[in-house]
Amino acid sequence: MHDRRYPLPPDEDARLQALLDLQILDTPEEEAFDDLTRLAALICETPIALVSLVDDQRQWFKSRVGLDARETPREQAFCTHAILGTEIFEVPDPLDDPRFRDNPLVTGAPHIRFYAGMPVSSPDGQRIGTLCVIDRQPRQLSPAQREALQRLGCLASRQLALHRQAILHAREAALQRALLNSAGCALLCTDAEGQLTFLNPTAEQLLGQSASALKGKPLCSLLDLRELQAHAVRQDLAVPDNADTAFTVLSKATASHQEWNLRGLDGGEFPVLMNLSPIHNDQRLIGYLAILQDMREYQQLEQRLQRIAEQFPGMLYQFVRRDAEHFHFAYASEGIRAIFGISPQQAAEQPHLLFSRILPDDLPRIRESIARSANELSPWHEEFRVRPTPESQLWVEARSMPKALRGGGVEWHGFMSDISERKRVENLKAEFVSTVSHELRTPLTAIAGALGLVINGALGEVPEPLQEMLRIAEQNSQRLTLLINDLLDMEKLNAGKLVFELRRQPLKPLLEEALDSNRAYAERFAVTLQLRGDCTAQVRVDRLRLQQVLANLLSNAAKFTAPGSTVIIDVTQSTDQVVVSVIDQGTGIAPEFQERIFHKFAQADASDSRRTPGTGLGLAISKELIERMDGTIGFTSSSQGSTFWFSLPLAETIHPELPDSN
Repeated sequence: MHDRRYPLPPDEDARLQALLDLQILDTPEEEAFDDLTRLAALICETPIALVSLVDDQRQWFKSRVGLDARETPREQAFCTHAILGTEIFEVPDPLDDPRFRDNPLVTGAPHIRFYAGMPVSSPDGQRIGTLCVIDRQPRQLSPAQREALQRLGCLASRQLALHRQAILHAREAALQRALLNSAGCALLCTDAEGQLTFLNPTAEQLLGQSASALKGKPLCSLLDLRELQAHAVRQDLAVPDNADTAFTVLSKATASHQEWNLRGLDGGEFPVLMNLSPIHNDQRLIGYLAILQDMREYQQLEQRLQRIAEQFPGMLYQFVRRDAEHFHFAYASEGIRAIFGISPQQAAEQPHLLFSRILPDDLPRIRESIARSANELSPWHEEFRVRPTPESQLWVEARSMPKALRGGGVEWHGFMSDISERKRVENLKAEFVSTVSHELRTPLTAIAGALGLVINGALGEVPEPLQEMLRIAEQNSQRLTLLINDLLDMEKLNAGKLVFELRRQPLKPLLEEALDSNRAYAERFAVTLQLRGDCTAQVRVDRLRLQQVLANLLSNAAKFTAPGSTVIIDVTQSTDQVVVSVIDQGTGIAPEFQERIFHKFAQADASDSRRTPGTGLGLAISKELIERMDGTIGFTSSSQGSTFWFSLPLAETIHPELPDSN
């Protein structure tokens, strides 16, 4: 609490804080304040003059003339009363003033018989002390002395503000110097003419010379003069003939970051990346700040990366995209020449040139997939065609991983490779499968028909041993027919030739039809089929293709479910999609096989002796068919059974404006 033996200003807390903010209490004497007290004593003809600052317990003298004490208690201070007003506080004779006649400073040393104090203020206007004069005889100031004391008090206030500014500037300068000295890159400062004025320790280490040895020398003396002259010619500037005149070339470099060769103490040169920025004070150029980054390690890394890239069969790249119109290749290996027919530098400077080499039929898909990868931060994988030259065409595979950039945008690191040979082999394989399948279908149909006639007695009664052999032949002909049909379906799907009759229709009748169609097959394994869940969903699908998917899932479930069990079709509907699940009670799918289950020709048991025959194409075809109808397919599995599910969007949520179509 404040001591009430002396009066307090109404804003005492703010006044004390303003005094503390000045950071002047208990500081050494300063000539500027001493000059003010000397002048005050001289003009006012007093033996004592003080610059007194009043805190919560004392008055402390920043400057004093004619007094040995550095401070006195606040309850004895005349200045405590002076700071209550804005004008000079004058006490002609303290013995005649009841406030002071018993004051120890009056009754004892220094025997004050006259006091006049002009309040001094902080920069924010708080009266924090006085410039005061004291005499040992009663008296009054003349008008001229009062005016002088008032003006000197104002000068003292300004000096306090300058003291505060000096502290702030010193603190800022110390912080800046600490930042400069601790920076991990080389920092150099010059004057407006390019003469070195400051180097931080990192710069000294980089140059192998001390700051004292380099101060005053031209910054350009550290660079290769021939390089500066060549740059001047390229920029149509006056060609310098020495380091003293070369700074104009350096200060007018067009690039904010430019690579130069720096000369070390031993005379050898090494590359640095320099950023030269002007320093202004009130819009007046006072110097430059040069930031140097040693590029030797970077060049070594670049050479190592180049050697790795040369061994890679394709191109490595780093692609940065800010938005659909602003993107660039931060890095591209030399392999870009073979794939796109352009150089890494062209890709960096003209990224649109690379995209112009992609075939127009593929380009919209590529742009869309890049945008999707950027939005979802999902891996980017595409296969597309490019023309490195007008006469040639390649198939290219690209893979990369995205990463969000802190300042906005996305960056991908990845590779591209020429897969033209692989595509050629795939096309040959597809043509071979298609040709063989078509060629086998006709004779196989004849064989199956002939076997059926013989088994049904068209040629007379068949002996019992022969019937078993004919039955085996008929079963295998049926399996071969299924395989050929699956191969032809897969070939059509891959070629985009499979026709889809997409129509808006209720889902439940389609599920009931699938149950009816596959019930007889399930009964062969002593398995029953059951539909669970009420469904009113309308979907937009091809009925026959959906029946093909359901037949595959139901037949698989029946084959792998124990006799006497039930296979369930479960239906759940949400606001935008419906999920159909086929649930069996088998032994589940082996973990090592699960990741390949939707691959072509994938079978958990590929031996000739497996209990459940199949082509290994059913699930791969089902996946393609569901995805062509805008759905997704998946499964879950445990030792107690498996659930294969597919989801379809409701007809109302996917292109409701479209009519039924192929």
